[in-house]
Amino acid sequence: MRIEGSSAPHIHPAKSYSDLVDWGDQPDAIEGRSHSSGRLLWKRDENGERTVESGLWVVTPGSWRLSIPGDEICYFLSGRATYTEHNGETIEVGPETVVHFPSGWTGRCDVHETLRNTYMLARTPTALDRGASPVMRNPLTQGALVDWGPVPTMIEGQSLTSGKLLHKGPGGRSETGIWICTPGYWNCHVTSDEYCHFIAGRCTYTHESGETIEIRPDTVAFFPKDWKGTCRIEETMRKVYMIR
Repeated sequence: MRIEGSSAPHIHPAKSYSDLVDWGDQPDAIEGRSHSSGRLLWKRDENGERTVESGLWVVTPGSWRLSIPGDEICYFLSGRATYTEHNGETIEVGPETVVHFPSGWTGRCDVHETLRNTYMLARTPTALDRGASPVMRNPLTQGALVDWGPVPTMIEGQSLTSGKLLHKGPGGRSETGIWICTPGYWNCHVTSDEYCHFIAGRCTYTHESGETIEIRPDTVAFFPKDWKGTCRIEETMRKVYMIR
């Protein structure tokens, strides 16, 4: 299922969704001929430049040079690959791996088995003084969560939130991590563009227009800045997210 024209475009189930668009061969090939396909959830162009993009991406085996023009979160659903940065850092990715690639990351990607991931890319200034690219394995079972307190806009019940940060850029830009919220019903105002890949729980978002969005495990959604409505959580939610 892919919802076009929605206030918050979404796809379910992301792990097996098959109505993909041919995106052609990967440029800057080193070995083999990797071929891409996918589906965009959202894109924003400003002054002739892509500033935000989110969607589902599938790529076949091969190797190519890679330069990432912004902060990017990738939640890998299947396949196997090695990312090698120009400084020699290597990241092995497989199913249930989340990686935050900082703006300005350059190196190569070697895909060993066809990759499928959901992603959000936000163009931001290049990060100069930074450490290793943040990686999280198995977000569904991550423990050692931080208490983030109750939702302050409750209508019914008391939803409690917790989570774990993967990355938070200067000035709060491009925050990524996992978020958990218990059942309840509350007003929702999305104050920054947000990518969400829901991995557990059940809820319904209702836009101020009256549109309802049913969220189930393996739903990926993009909520644009200033989305307003309500959220009713029936079963505790857990999601991988990025906001900017």
